[in-house]
Amino acid sequence: MNRIEDMDELLKKSLTPTDVPPEQLNCQVLLRAKERKRMKHQKRIPAAVAAAVCVVLLGSVTVVAARRYFSPAEIAVEFHDDTLAKAFSGEGAVLVNETQESGGYRITLLGSVAGKNISDYIITDDKGVVEENKIYTVVAIERADGAPMPDTSSDDYDKEPLYVSHYIRGLDPKQYSLQSMGGGYSTAVKDGVMYRMMEMDNIEMFADKGIYVGVSSGTFYDMEAYRFDEGSGEISRNTNYKGVNALFTLPVDKSKADSAAADAYLEKLRAEWDTPSAPPEMNAPDLAVEEFMNQLTPENLDEYAAPVEATRMVLTPDKEGMVLGSYEFESGAAGSSAFWVTPEIKVGEYQIGGYSYSENALADLVIDVYVLNEDGTVTYVIYRPKL
Repeated sequence: MNRIEDMDELLKKSLTPTDVPPEQLNCQVLLRAKERKRMKHQKRIPAAVAAAVCVVLLGSVTVVAARRYFSPAEIAVEFHDDTLAKAFSGEGAVLVNETQESGGYRITLLGSVAGKNISDYIITDDKGVVEENKIYTVVAIERADGAPMPDTSSDDYDKEPLYVSHYIRGLDPKQYSLQSMGGGYSTAVKDGVMYRMMEMDNIEMFADKGIYVGVSSGTFYDMEAYRFDEGSGEISRNTNYKGVNALFTLPVDKSKADSAAADAYLEKLRAEWDTPSAPPEMNAPDLAVEEFMNQLTPENLDEYAAPVEATRMVLTPDKEGMVLGSYEFESGAAGSSAFWVTPEIKVGEYQIGGYSYSENALADLVIDVYVLNEDGTVTYVIYRPKL
């Protein structure tokens, strides 16, 4: 058999479907952040959970040998969500199967489906209200060099975290993403490929504007990964970004657009951001953190806490004076905080923007600190208690 026949045989085998049902996928579901977070001197941004045929390489298109990924419906079944699997198999589903390479990964947008009550799992918001109208999107992520992605049970899992989110043309992605629009996700790894199923509020009402799917490095939205054109509303990849920043356009039926519903949704969302959360019940760890924070002032901050230099960065406020800071520790813990530069803030003075902690209270306490610089930039750094 010659080389051409070898390649024909290889492609034939790779395109032959298997009749053996896949084994159980390991999955990890993150629907709501368990981290407690309180903000001071800032507004609150809630946390909130086929065959590949081509690879896009910075404008060029390269055909690669096809491989079979799990379909979105199969992924839903593996997550024990039969209702969602039926939705992915229905006429309303959007199957894409577009592949891009970015930052050493091969990322395939498999498909999306949206609607009311299309999942077996009931999701509620912070007030216990059922969130029935959702959009679900599945992407496959693998290493471009062929090395397998670590399983969700592996110690290496999420050492290189990836943030998957929808974005809307015309809306600044640093404010409107998975974090702020009722988002969560489920993850599974099979045969070295990671499958991420993203869920968030149904945004098909914005179909006439344009909906994106982005996969970028980090645990939260990274402002350096993409460029937002305030004039046109376009979101594009930052070609100088060193990490992962794949960006797809989701081909949603424009007839699903509803400008009145879109305006009402944005108004409701902004009202939620401006409404303080009801204070939770205080237990012993809560009280310990509260007592520690109450004693802190800009003047004595260095006496009781120390900066984590690895988190220090210089940021530029946007036209509204907003600065979005984010951090990630070697342990994998990560977070973000928003800060507004207002006229009363003086150059060189510490500003304690907010703080967060988990069940370990003071041992896990992180404090967001900002300093306004003379050139108008802001230095952001995380402080930890001196224990």
